[in-house]
Amino acid sequence: MQKLLIIAVALIFAVACNKKTVDNPAFTVVTDKDTYRTTDTVFFSFGGNPWFLTFYSGEPYHKYEYHDRITANGAPQLQFTSTVQTGAQANTLRLLVSSDFPGNYDSTSIYQATWTDITDKAKLATNTTSTASGIVDLTPYINNDHPVYFAFKYIGFAGSAQRNWTIKSVALNNVLPDNTSYALLNISESTAGFKAVQMKTTAVSWSVSTSQLVIKGGTTTASTDAEDWLISKPLTLNKVIPDTGVPLKNMTTTFPSYTYMYATPGTYNATFVAANVSRYDDKENVVQIPVTVQ
Repeated sequence: MQKLLIIAVALIFAVACNKKTVDNPAFTVVTDKDTYRTTDTVFFSFGGNPWFLTFYSGEPYHKYEYHDRITANGAPQLQFTSTVQTGAQANTLRLLVSSDFPGNYDSTSIYQATWTDITDKAKLATNTTSTASGIVDLTPYINNDHPVYFAFKYIGFAGSAQRNWTIKSVALNNVLPDNTSYALLNISESTAGFKAVQMKTTAVSWSVSTSQLVIKGGTTTASTDAEDWLISKPLTLNKVIPDTGVPLKNMTTTFPSYTYMYATPGTYNATFVAANVSRYDDKENVVQIPVTVQ
């Protein structure tokens, strides 16, 4: 009899171990009151014990409804600072944008692409004083998921000393109507963000670092014509980063409650994602509860 009991238990255990589905996570949430102040702590009390639990506060960058969003219509805003010195040649730095550049960083591909000159959208330096470009709005060039490129084009003319340009604080951000902002390009990306292409002479070339973009032209009347491009990486102008949640628990822990403070008045859709996940199956239970903060 005892032997049969052992065999029965072993069979039950084997079936459980080989189960390829998981149960729907039973999970509930209640708060201790309906309205809070910014100095209050919100107390979330849980029912059920899911294997995994993630919290989205409902604040900017932490909204569950945007947890898988990768694009959103906003205003792609380019900004940078510039300085210029030596010589007196005019119109030696141009700002351009292209939506049909194929991404081949060579002279043939550059010349065959269509480039729109948007230099007049930015304020460029006239001397060694650092000059902010102001916001250059690239909204007209949003092309769904198709990549867009912008470029700094340098021109040095033969016969006189050519100009030296330094560009710093380059940043391109997709700014949404709710004022959330997502970085598309930053000077700190260094050579990952920009590639230089020499067109006419190897004596003049862009230098790229994690803090600045520099080009130095010829210094004498014997200097030959120079044309050098510095082109960005491919840019999806409506790109955003999915909103994130905070992992609260895993299979090895229990979590009967959670506390959180909201710093800004508003109505928030606090969201808890309860999940049971195995190698073969996963099931979720999304529980949302409004929180009003005055």
